[in-house]
Amino acid sequence: MNIAEIVWNSRPSFKDKPILIVDDQPIAFGDLANQVQRLTGALRSRGIGNGDRVVLAMNNCTEWMVSILAVLGAGAICVPTNPGLRPPEMCNIANHCEPKLAILDADLVGHFSEAKTEFEAIVRGGGGDNDWQKVVAGSAPDAFVANLPDNAPALIFYTSGTTGVPKGVLLSHSAEIFAARMVAKHVDITPADRSIVMGSLAFIYPLIINAMASISGGASVVLQARFHPQLAADAIRRHQVTIMMGVPTMYVMLINYAETGGKCDLSSIRVAFSGGASLPDALVKRGKANLGFNIFDLWGMTECTPVTTFDPKRESAGHPDSCGRALPGCAFKIVDDDLKECAVGTVGEVMLTGPLIMTEYYKNPAATAETMIDGWIRSGDLGMADKNGFLYIVGRKKDLIIRGGANVYPVDVEEALYTHDDVAECAVIGKPDEVFGEIVKAYVVRKNDAIGIKELIDYCKTKLADYKVPSEIEFIDELPKGPTGKILRRELRELSSHR
Repeated sequence: MNIAEIVWNSRPSFKDKPILIVDDQPIAFGDLANQVQRLTGALRSRGIGNGDRVVLAMNNCTEWMVSILAVLGAGAICVPTNPGLRPPEMCNIANHCEPKLAILDADLVGHFSEAKTEFEAIVRGGGGDNDWQKVVAGSAPDAFVANLPDNAPALIFYTSGTTGVPKGVLLSHSAEIFAARMVAKHVDITPADRSIVMGSLAFIYPLIINAMASISGGASVVLQARFHPQLAADAIRRHQVTIMMGVPTMYVMLINYAETGGKCDLSSIRVAFSGGASLPDALVKRGKANLGFNIFDLWGMTECTPVTTFDPKRESAGHPDSCGRALPGCAFKIVDDDLKECAVGTVGEVMLTGPLIMTEYYKNPAATAETMIDGWIRSGDLGMADKNGFLYIVGRKKDLIIRGGANVYPVDVEEALYTHDDVAECAVIGKPDEVFGEIVKAYVVRKNDAIGIKELIDYCKTKLADYKVPSEIEFIDELPKGPTGKILRRELRELSSHR
C-alpha cells in the first residue's frame, strides 16, 4: 500500500468540510485532490517514479501537502528537509541522497547552489517555467497511485539527533501507515475533530503522528506556517481545535504567554500531546493551571516514533514524569551495557520495536548495524519501567552526570527548578571538575530578573539530595534549541567550557 492512500481513503470524511485550513482559508478535498493529481502528472512527465529521491524543502503551506502526496503517489521517495537548515547542511543532504528533483521555496534555491549532485527543481514563488503553480496548472492530471510493496521505501528523514552527525532514516510505506492509523485509533480521532499542526512538516512528528493521523481519522488539519504562542492560541480559538500536538518548548511558551496576560482561550482542546523531549511533571501542572488541560507525554524517535504514550480514552491524566505505556503493536525494554534486560525499576538504555521501525540508515550500513539489533532499535535514552509497564525517561546516556561516582540525571534537577515560580525554562548539564569529575550546572531563563543564583540554589536544596544540587547556575536569555524545539545541551556544554 502507498501512504498517499491514507488521504484518498479519507475522502468521505471531507465531503462537507475542509481537509486543511491554511492561513484561515479552508481547502476543500476536491481542490487538494485536483492539485495532487496534476502535480503527479507533472512528476511522471519528468520521469520521476519508483525509488527516485525528491527533496522537499518548503515552509508549511498547502503546496507542501500537495507535493508530498504527489511524490509518494508517483512511487518516489520523499526527503522532507527542514527549511531552517543552513546551505552547507542542505547541500550535505542532497549530496548524500542524490535527488532527481527538488521542490523548494524560492528563497531556498540558493541553499543548494554548492551541491555536488545535479537535479531539477520546481520552485514555489519562483516564476518562470518551473514555478510551482505554473507547473501544476499546466499539467494533465494523473490519478494513478503507485501500488507498492508494503516494505517499499517512502521517506528519508535526516536527523542529527543529539550527536550532531546527520543520518538518513529510511522508513517504509507500511511503517508510516501503521503509525498514522495506530495513533488515529489510539487517540480516537474522528471527523468531529480539528487538529492543529504547529511544527514543520519536515519532521516525522508533525507530518505522520499529527497531520497524517488526523486525516486518517477524518479530522480537518489547521496548518500553521510557524509556531508563535499568540498565533497558535488565536488559531485554536477561531477554529475550535480539539487536538493539539507539540514539543515541551511550545507548551512552555504558551504557558508563559498565558501567565503574562495573553488571550489564551483553549477550552476547545480535548487532548494535548507532547513529544521530542522529556516533559517535567511541574510543567504539566503549570499547563493544567494556565491552559486548562492535561498534557500527555509520548516518547519515541525518528527511527521509531511514537512508541509510548497514555490512553486519553481511559486516563484523565498521565503519571508524574512518565511517558506512558507501550502503544498497541509496539514494545520497549530496558537493557544494561551488555544489552541484557534489566530488572523492573532499574535504569538502563531503552530499546524499542514495532511495525513502525526504520528500514535502515540510508547508505550507512555501519550505523544501521550499531543501532538495529535483532529487530530492536537502540535509543540512546536512559529510562526505567515500573511494574505496571509505565516508562520513565531520565535522559540521554551521554547527558548522564557522574558527580563523585554518583549518577545525576538532568531531568531530576530540571524538575525541581521548574517548580519555582520564577523559572521560565531551564536545562542542566555536567561540567568537568578536578575534584568530583563532574559538577551539576544549570542554565535558567528567568521570568523575574529579581531572582538570584543563591536563592535558586537554596531552593534546590529543599527539593534535592545534596549531590544533585547545582554547584553553578547561570542565567541566560534564551536556551539554544534545534529545529524541533529540543534543547541543545551540547551547545550549552560548549558554552560552559569557555566560562
